[in-house]
Amino acid sequence: MDTKEAKVYVAILIAAGVLGIILVYFIITIIRQQKKNLVLHKEKIQAEINTLETERKRIAADLHDDLGPLLSAVKLQINSLNSEDKEDAEIIDKSNSQIDVILHRVREISNDLMPHVLLRKGLVAAIKEYVDDLKESHILQVNFDSPAIVIPSKETEVHLYRVVKEIIHNTIKHAHATLLELKLYKENNKLILYARDDGKGFEYDQAIKNSRGLGLSNLASRIEILKGELFIESKPGKGTAYTIEIPL
Repeated sequence: MDTKEAKVYVAILIAAGVLGIILVYFIITIIRQQKKNLVLHKEKIQAEINTLETERKRIAADLHDDLGPLLSAVKLQINSLNSEDKEDAEIIDKSNSQIDVILHRVREISNDLMPHVLLRKGLVAAIKEYVDDLKESHILQVNFDSPAIVIPSKETEVHLYRVVKEIIHNTIKHAHATLLELKLYKENNKLILYARDDGKGFEYDQAIKNSRGLGLSNLASRIEILKGELFIESKPGKGTAYTIEIPL
């Protein structure tokens, strides 16, 4: 190799090295940007969910603490009326019945937005109450099993309560199941939520692509905020099993 060829060879090596460095720089920059975008996406989801939960709590408190007592006061005032007219008495009775219905709906809506038992007694008690209400409605048989678990974070309890409701909602709406087994326990410094139904099952990838994936996306978002992992096993005709692991 003469001097001219050597110079060309060295120039090619230098150019290749520079291009390689530039390429590596761009790849690293893209990876960093993707990581940054992922962090921002997670923060956005968490902010949206936290805002939603704050609004739910505020509205539930307004309904329970303001509207409920106001309706009760109106009912007391109506009952204090002493009408000897038969038609007026019937109107009073009808008004009492309507106020009772409104009070019941207010309590239902308030409890759905933010269950008071969840705030007072914790996650296990709140799930048991919700499951008992389902049994009375005969919509779905849910067998819930859990020891007395103390969860230090109220935020974690709220997220997990929403996760349980989402699973039950999906089971009722999509799985057409008659039975749902639900377990909540601690294992290896993790909180484990396990659910299995006897429904029709589904193809996970296909469900994510259509509207049925919305509920699954909600589950994933909640679990992601808790830095947990979601495992779903499902096949058509074989039911669906959810395993959720949340680090403590």
